[in-house]
Amino acid sequence: MTADSGGSGIAEALPGTVGELSGEAGWRGPGWRVFGTCPGHGREVRDWITRVVSRHACPIADPGDAALAVSELFANALLHGPAGGRVLVGYCLWRGGARIAVCDAGGVTSPLLRDPGELAEGGRGLQVVDVIAAAWGSFRIGQTLVVWCDLGQPLDSAAPGDAWAWLRAVLATVPLAPPRPEAVAACRLPS
Repeated sequence: MTADSGGSGIAEALPGTVGELSGEAGWRGPGWRVFGTCPGHGREVRDWITRVVSRHACPIADPGDAALAVSELFANALLHGPAGGRVLVGYCLWRGGARIAVCDAGGVTSPLLRDPGELAEGGRGLQVVDVIAAAWGSFRIGQTLVVWCDLGQPLDSAAPGDAWAWLRAVLATVPLAPPRPEAVAACRLPS
Protein backbone atom coordinates (compact mmCIF):
# COMPACT_ATOMS: atom_id res chain seq x y z
CA MET A 1 0.00 0.00 0.00
CA THR A 2 1.51 3.34 -0.92
CA ALA A 3 0.52 6.91 -0.50
CA ASP A 4 -0.46 8.86 -3.57
CA SER A 5 2.69 10.47 -4.95
CA GLY A 6 3.46 14.13 -5.30
CA GLY A 7 2.02 17.15 -3.57
CA SER A 8 2.55 17.75 0.09
CA GLY A 9 6.05 17.53 1.44
CA ILE A 10 4.58 15.57 4.31
CA ALA A 11 2.73 12.99 2.20
CA GLU A 12 3.46 9.56 3.60
CA ALA A 13 4.76 6.56 1.65
CA LEU A 14 3.82 3.27 3.29
CA PRO A 15 4.53 -0.38 2.38
CA GLY A 16 1.91 -2.89 1.24
CA THR A 17 -0.53 -3.53 -1.59
CA VAL A 18 -3.97 -2.49 -2.75
CA GLY A 19 -4.48 -5.56 -4.91
CA GLU A 20 -7.85 -6.43 -3.42
CA LEU A 21 -9.33 -3.17 -4.70
CA SER A 22 -7.49 -2.17 -7.84
CA GLY A 23 -8.80 -3.81 -10.97
CA GLU A 24 -11.92 -5.26 -9.32
CA ALA A 25 -15.28 -3.78 -10.31
CA GLY A 26 -13.53 -0.78 -11.89
CA TRP A 27 -11.82 0.23 -8.63
CA ARG A 28 -8.94 2.66 -8.61
CA GLY A 29 -7.04 3.53 -5.49
CA PRO A 30 -7.08 3.82 -2.67
CA GLY A 31 -4.81 6.79 -2.47
CA TRP A 32 -4.08 9.11 0.43
CA ARG A 33 -1.93 11.92 1.70
CA VAL A 34 -1.23 13.20 5.18
CA PHE A 35 -1.26 16.93 5.87
CA GLY A 36 -0.41 19.10 8.84
CA THR A 37 -3.24 20.98 10.51
CA CYS A 38 -2.51 24.18 8.67
CA PRO A 39 -5.26 26.04 6.80
CA GLY A 40 -2.72 26.72 4.05
CA HIS A 41 -2.90 23.05 3.02
CA GLY A 42 -6.58 23.44 2.06
CA ARG A 43 -5.82 24.50 -1.49
CA GLU A 44 -3.35 21.64 -1.96
CA VAL A 45 -5.93 19.12 -0.68
CA ARG A 46 -8.63 20.53 -2.97
CA ASP A 47 -6.39 20.65 -6.06
CA TRP A 48 -5.15 17.09 -5.49
CA ILE A 49 -8.64 15.59 -5.11
CA THR A 50 -9.87 17.57 -8.13
CA ARG A 51 -7.06 16.09 -10.26
CA VAL A 52 -7.76 12.56 -9.01
CA VAL A 53 -11.51 12.73 -9.72
CA SER A 54 -10.94 14.48 -13.08
CA ARG A 55 -8.67 11.65 -14.26
CA HIS A 56 -11.24 9.06 -13.15
CA ALA A 57 -13.59 9.97 -16.03
CA CYS A 58 -16.76 9.05 -14.17
CA PRO A 59 -19.42 11.39 -15.57
CA ILE A 60 -21.50 11.35 -12.39
CA ALA A 61 -18.65 12.07 -9.96
CA ASP A 62 -18.10 15.78 -10.60
CA PRO A 63 -14.58 17.11 -9.87
CA GLY A 64 -16.04 20.45 -8.75
CA ASP A 65 -18.27 18.70 -6.23
CA ALA A 66 -15.26 16.67 -5.05
CA ALA A 67 -13.27 19.89 -4.54
CA LEU A 68 -16.08 21.49 -2.56
CA ALA A 69 -16.73 18.39 -0.43
CA VAL A 70 -13.07 17.80 0.45
CA SER A 71 -12.62 21.52 1.24
CA GLU A 72 -15.50 21.42 3.72
CA LEU A 73 -14.38 18.14 5.31
CA PHE A 74 -10.75 19.29 5.60
CA ALA A 75 -11.83 22.62 7.13
CA ASN A 76 -13.96 20.74 9.67
CA ALA A 77 -11.01 18.48 10.56
CA LEU A 78 -8.89 21.58 11.22
CA LEU A 79 -11.63 23.29 13.22
CA HIS A 80 -12.83 20.37 15.33
CA GLY A 81 -9.80 18.05 15.48
CA PRO A 82 -6.96 18.43 17.96
CA ALA A 83 -4.52 21.27 17.30
CA GLY A 84 -1.05 20.26 16.19
CA GLY A 85 -2.11 16.88 14.77
CA ARG A 86 -2.24 15.71 11.20
CA VAL A 87 -5.10 15.04 8.78
CA LEU A 88 -5.26 12.08 6.40
CA VAL A 89 -7.20 12.66 3.20
CA GLY A 90 -7.96 9.59 1.08
CA TYR A 91 -10.02 8.38 -1.84
CA CYS A 92 -11.33 5.27 -3.57
CA LEU A 93 -12.82 5.34 -7.05
CA TRP A 94 -15.15 2.90 -8.81
CA ARG A 95 -17.02 2.89 -12.13
CA GLY A 96 -19.98 4.80 -10.76
CA GLY A 97 -18.43 7.19 -8.28
CA ALA A 98 -15.80 8.33 -5.85
CA ARG A 99 -15.40 8.18 -2.07
CA ILE A 100 -13.47 10.84 -0.19
CA ALA A 101 -12.43 10.25 3.42
CA VAL A 102 -10.93 12.83 5.78
CA CYS A 103 -9.48 11.60 9.08
CA ASP A 104 -8.24 13.52 12.10
CA ALA A 105 -7.01 12.52 15.53
CA GLY A 106 -10.55 12.80 16.86
CA GLY A 107 -12.05 15.79 18.54
CA VAL A 108 -14.56 15.57 21.36
CA THR A 109 -17.62 15.88 19.11
CA SER A 110 -18.96 13.94 16.16
CA PRO A 111 -20.15 15.52 12.89
CA LEU A 112 -23.77 16.60 13.02
CA LEU A 113 -26.00 18.38 10.53
CA ARG A 114 -27.33 21.50 12.16
CA ASP A 115 -29.15 24.68 11.27
CA PRO A 116 -26.77 27.50 12.20
CA GLY A 117 -29.31 30.27 11.55
CA GLU A 118 -29.13 32.69 8.71
CA LEU A 119 -26.84 35.22 10.44
CA ALA A 120 -24.22 32.71 11.66
CA GLU A 121 -20.84 32.93 9.94
CA GLY A 122 -20.11 29.20 10.03
CA GLY A 123 -21.71 25.83 10.56
CA ARG A 124 -22.82 25.11 7.00
CA GLY A 125 -20.05 22.77 5.82
CA LEU A 126 -21.90 19.52 6.38
CA GLN A 127 -25.05 21.01 4.88
CA VAL A 128 -23.06 21.62 1.69
CA VAL A 129 -21.67 18.06 1.76
CA ASP A 130 -25.18 16.69 2.41
CA VAL A 131 -26.51 18.47 -0.70
CA ILE A 132 -23.77 17.45 -3.15
CA ALA A 133 -22.92 13.94 -1.91
CA ALA A 134 -24.92 10.81 -2.71
CA ALA A 135 -24.14 9.60 0.81
CA TRP A 136 -21.94 10.67 3.72
CA GLY A 137 -21.23 9.61 7.26
CA SER A 138 -18.69 9.33 10.01
CA PHE A 139 -17.27 6.71 12.35
CA ARG A 140 -14.28 6.19 14.60
CA ILE A 141 -11.35 3.84 14.26
CA GLY A 142 -9.90 3.98 17.76
CA GLN A 143 -9.55 7.70 18.52
CA THR A 144 -9.44 8.65 14.82
CA LEU A 145 -12.53 10.36 13.44
CA VAL A 146 -13.30 9.42 9.83
CA VAL A 147 -15.74 11.57 7.86
CA TRP A 148 -16.51 10.37 4.35
CA CYS A 149 -18.73 11.13 1.38
CA ASP A 150 -19.63 9.32 -1.82
CA LEU A 151 -20.02 11.30 -5.03
CA GLY A 152 -21.86 9.90 -8.01
CA GLN A 153 -23.39 6.51 -7.32
CA PRO A 154 -22.96 5.55 -3.63
CA LEU A 155 -20.78 2.56 -2.84
CA ASP A 156 -22.93 -0.46 -2.07
CA SER A 157 -22.57 -4.06 -1.00
CA ALA A 158 -21.06 -4.90 -4.41
CA ALA A 159 -17.79 -3.40 -3.19
CA PRO A 160 -15.01 -5.99 -2.99
CA GLY A 161 -14.44 -7.20 0.55
CA ASP A 162 -14.24 -4.58 3.27
CA ALA A 163 -14.14 -1.15 1.63
CA TRP A 164 -12.49 0.31 4.76
CA ALA A 165 -9.72 -2.30 5.20
CA TRP A 166 -7.16 -0.07 3.44
CA LEU A 167 -7.94 2.82 5.79
CA ARG A 168 -7.60 0.70 8.94
CA ALA A 169 -4.23 -0.55 7.67
CA VAL A 170 -2.99 2.97 6.93
CA LEU A 171 -4.21 4.40 10.25
CA ALA A 172 -2.42 1.59 12.10
CA THR A 173 0.88 2.99 10.82
CA VAL A 174 0.24 6.73 10.44
CA PRO A 175 -0.03 8.71 13.69
CA LEU A 176 -2.44 11.64 13.40
CA ALA A 177 -2.44 12.74 17.04
CA PRO A 178 -0.42 15.78 18.08
CA PRO A 179 2.95 14.92 19.60
CA ARG A 180 3.03 14.51 23.36
CA PRO A 181 4.27 17.68 25.12
CA GLU A 182 7.35 15.88 26.44
CA ALA A 183 8.25 14.78 22.87
CA VAL A 184 7.92 18.36 21.63
CA ALA A 185 10.05 19.63 24.53
CA ALA A 186 12.73 17.02 23.75
CA CYS A 187 12.90 18.25 20.13
CA ARG A 188 13.53 21.90 21.05
CA LEU A 189 16.99 23.27 20.68
CA PRO A 190 18.60 24.69 23.81
CA SER A 191 18.58 28.48 23.95
